[in-house]
Amino acid sequence: MKKIGFILMAVFLTAAIGVKTAEAAYLPEYDKYVEVSYEDARRIADLLGLKDVQLGEETARLSFEMQEKLIAKIEVILKTEIDHYYIWLTVDGQPVLGIDPPVPLYN
Repeated sequence: MKKIGFILMAVFLTAAIGVKTAEAAYLPEYDKYVEVSYEDARRIADLLGLKDVQLGEETARLSFEMQEKLIAKIEVILKTEIDHYYIWLTVDGQPVLGIDPPVPLYN
């Protein structure tokens, strides 16, 4: 009985140490930068729920963080890692929004 308990404890300990949380595999080398007008960027930011946030570095950071959190949650549900990249909308060369384009997953 002690041997079975020891073996079970070893299995649980190994599983606890070996299991890691899912992390999004962000591949920045595939990022695309698209120059847009301020008006178009503003309309897209509003669609993303950033209505009262001034366009600029802050909206770029917020849109990136929101989508990274969403991807992490999806990965936990699907129990898989999802490789992804971003389309960065720029106004006068400055990134103002990060958009993770939807890519269908096929298993």
